[in-house]
Amino acid sequence: MDYDTYAPLASWFEATWLGGQMREQFWMFPMMETIHFIGLTFLFGSLLVIDMRVIGFGRFINMKAAMKYIPVAIIAFAVNLSTGIAFLCADPFRYFPNIAFQWKMGLIVIAGINALWFWFGEHKELCQLADGEDAPFRAKVIAALSIAIWVAVIIFGRMIPYVEY
Repeated sequence: MDYDTYAPLASWFEATWLGGQMREQFWMFPMMETIHFIGLTFLFGSLLVIDMRVIGFGRFINMKAAMKYIPVAIIAFAVNLSTGIAFLCADPFRYFPNIAFQWKMGLIVIAGINALWFWFGEHKELCQLADGEDAPFRAKVIAALSIAIWVAVIIFGRMIPYVEY
Protein backbone atom coordinates (compact mmCIF):
# COMPACT_ATOMS: atom_id res chain seq x y z
CA MET A 1 0.00 0.00 0.00
CA ASP A 2 1.36 3.39 -0.99
CA TYR A 3 2.21 5.76 1.89
CA ASP A 4 0.29 8.66 0.33
CA THR A 5 -2.82 6.48 0.20
CA TYR A 6 -3.03 5.62 3.89
CA ALA A 7 -1.09 8.47 5.56
CA PRO A 8 -4.06 10.85 6.11
CA LEU A 9 -6.22 8.12 7.65
CA ALA A 10 -3.31 6.77 9.69
CA SER A 11 -2.57 10.27 10.99
CA TRP A 12 -6.19 10.64 12.04
CA PHE A 13 -6.20 7.29 13.91
CA GLU A 14 -2.88 8.12 15.56
CA ALA A 15 -4.17 11.53 16.76
CA THR A 16 -7.27 10.10 18.49
CA TRP A 17 -7.61 10.06 22.26
CA LEU A 18 -7.58 6.27 22.14
CA GLY A 19 -4.33 6.25 20.18
CA GLY A 20 -2.71 8.44 22.81
CA GLN A 21 -3.97 6.27 25.64
CA MET A 22 -2.80 3.08 23.94
CA ARG A 23 0.71 4.52 23.62
CA GLU A 24 0.91 6.33 26.99
CA GLN A 25 -0.62 3.77 29.38
CA PHE A 26 1.75 0.82 29.66
CA TRP A 27 -1.08 -1.54 30.62
CA MET A 28 -3.50 -0.68 27.80
CA PHE A 29 -1.97 -2.71 24.97
CA PRO A 30 -1.59 -5.95 26.99
CA MET A 31 -5.09 -5.52 28.41
CA MET A 32 -6.54 -5.04 24.91
CA GLU A 33 -4.57 -8.07 23.69
CA THR A 34 -6.07 -10.18 26.48
CA ILE A 35 -9.60 -8.97 25.76
CA HIS A 36 -9.03 -9.49 22.01
CA PHE A 37 -7.90 -13.08 22.62
CA ILE A 38 -10.88 -13.82 24.88
CA GLY A 39 -13.23 -12.30 22.29
CA LEU A 40 -11.62 -14.40 19.57
CA THR A 41 -12.05 -17.52 21.68
CA PHE A 42 -15.77 -16.84 22.12
CA LEU A 43 -16.20 -15.84 18.47
CA PHE A 44 -14.44 -18.86 16.98
CA GLY A 45 -15.86 -21.26 19.57
CA SER A 46 -19.44 -20.19 18.90
CA LEU A 47 -18.88 -20.31 15.13
CA LEU A 48 -17.47 -23.83 15.48
CA VAL A 49 -20.59 -25.01 17.29
CA ILE A 50 -22.85 -23.47 14.64
CA ASP A 51 -20.81 -24.35 11.57
CA MET A 52 -19.88 -27.88 12.61
CA ARG A 53 -23.56 -28.64 13.34
CA VAL A 54 -24.57 -27.27 9.95
CA ILE A 55 -21.83 -29.29 8.21
CA GLY A 56 -23.19 -32.42 9.88
CA PHE A 57 -20.95 -33.05 12.86
CA GLY A 58 -22.76 -33.18 16.17
CA ARG A 59 -26.18 -33.97 14.76
CA PHE A 60 -27.22 -34.76 18.31
CA ILE A 61 -27.23 -30.98 18.86
CA ASN A 62 -30.57 -29.42 18.11
CA MET A 63 -30.15 -26.92 15.25
CA LYS A 64 -32.17 -24.24 17.08
CA ALA A 65 -29.90 -24.68 20.10
CA ALA A 66 -26.81 -24.27 17.91
CA MET A 67 -28.27 -21.09 16.39
CA LYS A 68 -28.56 -19.60 19.89
CA TYR A 69 -24.78 -19.07 19.70
CA ILE A 70 -25.21 -16.45 16.99
CA PRO A 71 -25.62 -13.57 19.52
CA VAL A 72 -22.49 -14.79 21.31
CA ALA A 73 -20.57 -14.62 18.02
CA ILE A 74 -21.92 -11.13 17.28
CA ILE A 75 -21.00 -9.79 20.73
CA ALA A 76 -17.55 -11.40 20.54
CA PHE A 77 -17.02 -9.88 17.09
CA ALA A 78 -17.98 -6.45 18.48
CA VAL A 79 -15.46 -6.89 21.30
CA ASN A 80 -12.75 -7.81 18.80
CA LEU A 81 -13.67 -4.94 16.51
CA SER A 82 -13.33 -2.54 19.44
CA THR A 83 -9.98 -3.89 20.59
CA GLY A 84 -8.77 -4.10 17.00
CA ILE A 85 -9.53 -0.41 16.52
CA ALA A 86 -7.54 0.29 19.68
CA PHE A 87 -4.53 -1.56 18.22
CA LEU A 88 -4.86 0.38 14.99
CA CYS A 89 -4.99 3.69 16.85
CA ALA A 90 -1.86 2.75 18.79
CA ASP A 91 0.33 2.37 15.70
CA PRO A 92 -1.53 2.92 12.41
CA PHE A 93 1.66 3.53 10.42
CA ARG A 94 2.71 -0.01 11.29
CA TYR A 95 -0.64 -1.67 10.59
CA PHE A 96 -1.83 -0.06 7.34
CA PRO A 97 1.16 -1.08 5.17
CA ASN A 98 1.41 -4.54 6.77
CA ILE A 99 0.40 -7.20 4.21
CA ALA A 100 -0.83 -9.61 6.90
CA PHE A 101 -3.07 -6.86 8.32
CA GLN A 102 -4.41 -6.08 4.84
CA TRP A 103 -5.23 -9.73 4.18
CA LYS A 104 -6.83 -10.07 7.61
CA MET A 105 -9.08 -7.07 7.00
CA GLY A 106 -10.02 -8.31 3.53
CA LEU A 107 -10.91 -11.73 4.90
CA ILE A 108 -13.01 -10.20 7.68
CA VAL A 109 -15.02 -8.36 5.03
CA ILE A 110 -15.48 -11.66 3.15
CA ALA A 111 -16.47 -13.35 6.43
CA GLY A 112 -19.08 -10.64 6.94
CA ILE A 113 -20.53 -11.23 3.47
CA ASN A 114 -20.56 -14.96 4.18
CA ALA A 115 -22.37 -14.33 7.49
CA LEU A 116 -24.97 -12.18 5.73
CA TRP A 117 -25.46 -14.93 3.14
CA PHE A 118 -25.96 -17.38 6.01
CA TRP A 119 -28.38 -15.13 7.90
CA PHE A 120 -30.54 -14.00 5.00
CA GLY A 121 -30.26 -17.14 2.90
CA GLU A 122 -30.18 -20.13 5.24
CA HIS A 123 -30.84 -19.26 8.89
CA LYS A 124 -34.63 -19.44 8.81
CA GLU A 125 -34.67 -22.80 7.01
CA LEU A 126 -32.01 -24.24 9.32
CA CYS A 127 -33.98 -23.32 12.43
CA GLN A 128 -36.90 -25.36 11.11
CA LEU A 129 -34.90 -28.59 10.76
CA ALA A 130 -35.96 -31.51 12.94
CA ASP A 131 -33.51 -32.99 15.45
CA GLY A 132 -30.74 -34.84 13.61
CA GLU A 133 -31.91 -33.66 10.19
CA ASP A 134 -29.21 -32.81 7.66
CA ALA A 135 -28.71 -29.22 6.49
CA PRO A 136 -28.96 -28.36 2.79
CA PHE A 137 -25.72 -28.51 0.79
CA ARG A 138 -25.59 -24.72 0.24
CA ALA A 139 -25.72 -24.17 4.02
CA LYS A 140 -22.87 -26.65 4.45
CA VAL A 141 -20.81 -24.69 1.91
CA ILE A 142 -21.41 -21.45 3.82
CA ALA A 143 -20.45 -23.14 7.11
CA ALA A 144 -17.27 -24.66 5.67
CA LEU A 145 -16.31 -21.30 4.17
CA SER A 146 -16.91 -19.66 7.53
CA ILE A 147 -14.50 -21.99 9.31
CA ALA A 148 -11.87 -21.67 6.58
CA ILE A 149 -12.10 -17.87 6.46
CA TRP A 150 -11.87 -17.46 10.23
CA VAL A 151 -8.91 -19.84 10.47
CA ALA A 152 -7.18 -17.69 7.83
CA VAL A 153 -8.11 -14.51 9.76
CA ILE A 154 -6.52 -15.97 12.88
CA ILE A 155 -3.38 -17.00 10.99
CA PHE A 156 -2.96 -13.59 9.36
CA GLY A 157 -3.63 -11.89 12.70
CA ARG A 158 -0.81 -13.88 14.27
CA MET A 159 1.47 -12.96 11.36
CA ILE A 160 1.02 -9.20 11.83
CA PRO A 161 3.89 -8.73 14.33
CA TYR A 162 6.26 -10.76 12.18
CA VAL A 163 5.56 -9.33 8.72
CA GLU A 164 6.88 -5.92 7.89
CA TYR A 165 6.08 -3.80 4.87
